[in-house]
Amino acid sequence: LFVELREKRGLAYDVSALFPTRQSASTFIAYMGTAPENTETALVGLVTEVERLCSQQLSQDELQVAKNKLLGQYALGKQTNGQLAQVYGWYETIGLGVEFDTLFQQDVTRVTPEMAQAAANRYFIEPYISLVGPAEAINFLG
Repeated sequence: LFVELREKRGLAYDVSALFPTRQSASTFIAYMGTAPENTETALVGLVTEVERLCSQQLSQDELQVAKNKLLGQYALGKQTNGQLAQVYGWYETIGLGVEFDTLFQQDVTRVTPEMAQAAANRYFIEPYISLVGPAEAINFLG
């Protein structure tokens, strides 16, 4: 998302995706911040990129970049004792245990392009879209 929508096309101030760890069901979120005049183009681009995950396998290089970013951000969130306590405490609270920290990282490294596409096809089936901004920027939706 970041490379295509921000770096290549210059459509976003910020673009990212996340899947918050929750005790029960969670929601995959893809989001971006863009200038009002880019809203329609940015939305189409975001939807296209998510749909691409279902229709085309990521290359090994694309997947490795995504894994590196995910694991790098994960490591950055565990730099202080306070951050570690929050992460480990949360995993204990939701019943995953402290060992989930290691298992999560190992599982990320094992993901293949085939696995990523299968997950996309399983979970990206019913999108919900929310737009926030000036009315004139989002009226194109009708």
